[in-house]
Amino acid sequence: MTKKQKQHVFIFFILTILHTLFCNFYTQIYAFMNVQDWLTFFLPVVLILRILLLLALFWIGLRQVQKNRKLALFYLLLFFFNLVLFFIFY
Repeated sequence: MTKKQKQHVFIFFILTILHTLFCNFYTQIYAFMNVQDWLTFFLPVVLILRILLLLALFWIGLRQVQKNRKLALFYLLLFFFNLVLFFIFY
């Protein structure tokens, strides 16, 4: 594994951890935004950020799998974990 591939794996893990933390506290953040009357702003922003996160993870995974096919299962599992993460904590 090259240095650049290790950096991409590290970025993938950091994004996954941040997404997991956000999903863990989503109900509390949702409640706070509802009390502050910011919910109409919060929901579209969260949807856009999730789509951007999934696209970034897809793009990183796709580029790395093209270079090293052995990592395909790893990137695929992490991508699908991020894809269903919202439904696990909901």
